[in-house]
Amino acid sequence: MTSGCGVGEPRRGLGSACNACSGHHRSAGEHPPDFAARRRLPVRPPLLPPRDHLIILQLIVFGVELAGLALIPVILLQRKEPTSTFAWILTLLFLPFIGAVLFLLFGRVTIRQNPAPAPLSPGRGRDPALPAPADTSDLSATSFRIAQVVTNTLATRGNAITVLEDGDDTYRAMGIAIDQATTEINAEYYLIHDDAVGCWFRERLVAAAGRGVKVRLLYDGIGSLGIGRHWTRPLRILGGEAVSFSPLRRALVTSPNLRNHRKIVVVDRRIAFTGGINICIEHSTQYSGANAWRDVHLQIEGPAVNDLLRIFATDWAWVTHSYLKPMAEATVQNGSAARLAVIPAGPDSHGQTIHRLFFATITAARRKVSLISPYFGPDDTLLIALETVAMRGVDVELILPAKSNHRVTFHAGRSLYERLLEAGVGIFEYQPGMIHSKLLFIDDELALVGSSNMDLRSFRLNFEVTTLIEEPATVQRLLSIFAECLAHCARIDLADWRRRGLRLTLKEGMSRLLSPLL
Repeated sequence: MTSGCGVGEPRRGLGSACNACSGHHRSAGEHPPDFAARRRLPVRPPLLPPRDHLIILQLIVFGVELAGLALIPVILLQRKEPTSTFAWILTLLFLPFIGAVLFLLFGRVTIRQNPAPAPLSPGRGRDPALPAPADTSDLSATSFRIAQVVTNTLATRGNAITVLEDGDDTYRAMGIAIDQATTEINAEYYLIHDDAVGCWFRERLVAAAGRGVKVRLLYDGIGSLGIGRHWTRPLRILGGEAVSFSPLRRALVTSPNLRNHRKIVVVDRRIAFTGGINICIEHSTQYSGANAWRDVHLQIEGPAVNDLLRIFATDWAWVTHSYLKPMAEATVQNGSAARLAVIPAGPDSHGQTIHRLFFATITAARRKVSLISPYFGPDDTLLIALETVAMRGVDVELILPAKSNHRVTFHAGRSLYERLLEAGVGIFEYQPGMIHSKLLFIDDELALVGSSNMDLRSFRLNFEVTTLIEEPATVQRLLSIFAECLAHCARIDLADWRRRGLRLTLKEGMSRLLSPLL
């Protein structure tokens, strides 16, 4: 039998083994063995002393703060609203890193501009340059003069306009035109979904490309995020071109906050479609039934087709750096007296084109202003314009959604109801579903139809297109759509609205606070 830490003793673990033989080692005048020391690895000295780490961290923080401060002059040069400017500056001062990233992604409103085609000279069907009207109470002369000045484009006459009352009518008419195309199809859309309607639209373009028609498709990089090169591959295989406008991968080059909200299709430079309807099942009663979005589109033939084609050509050149061939004036439609001005707007234009036109036409109204907008968030200028015309006895009617797919915008718009109601503005909320139409009528004589909402995004950030129309039959047809929508609305009563409760009031106020950051 062995004793101490002999070989024959069962192993009981390091702790117990050391205790068992502690007396033996002490009697020999030795210290117990340090087993932990045998397992230690050599410790490398730190690359930098702790004090240097602190210095580097301070330098990084200082660099980020300096970059944030360097963006303040950029904000000042953009000449935003004072509240928006102040909000961005405070964000950069107190949250420099987050503020700088947010501003680079969402705060920039300027873009690199491509040379625009020269304005078309007066020709058959095109108005001569309009001088300032001697009688500024002449609604038509004043409105078309402003449209001419802000766009540097002359209005046209002799256009044939067909009002397309919903998505199904629009897709049917557009499908016929695309199937009959012989030379080229140029289309740009904010929103194309990879759904039944989107696939139908692609199939029509693919079939046209298969017949030898030149097809160009421009889609927004955010609105049409669900489609990409895989979706457009059948079109590209047959020689068609499909490109994304400001995709996310270029977020540091062009702010993703600047979106192409236009809806334009031009077929054979002969027939064009524009308005508020996108390519998705939400606009189709065939697929969405009673929940289909209520919207309006236009089919145009005549000289105004060229104006829409020029807008497409400018956007196409901005993305691809290639230019379409020069355009000849489109044929005047005999028997049609429709006068039409096509008004493009966006960060590449100066002076908030749509904003100026809305303001000018509203303040020029003598009898009635009628508006439909799915997203309502005007600035104080337009709010005062609406209030003022209502105060002087003009009948002002606003049709707005009772439900919306953008909750913050919805509640921010509702925060403005009380002051408008107090001024005598009539507010009606559309009940059946989502109303997506963008219509403005002045004195039942002029109509504005297009992609522009009455909100800050359409006025300052989005690329938009609106048509100013003077033609009794077309205006009356559009007014009948307004009346039909009005029949499905609930009128907002001022007394009832004041009793809506604190929770909704706070929600509206919080949503309103976000608007200056736009």
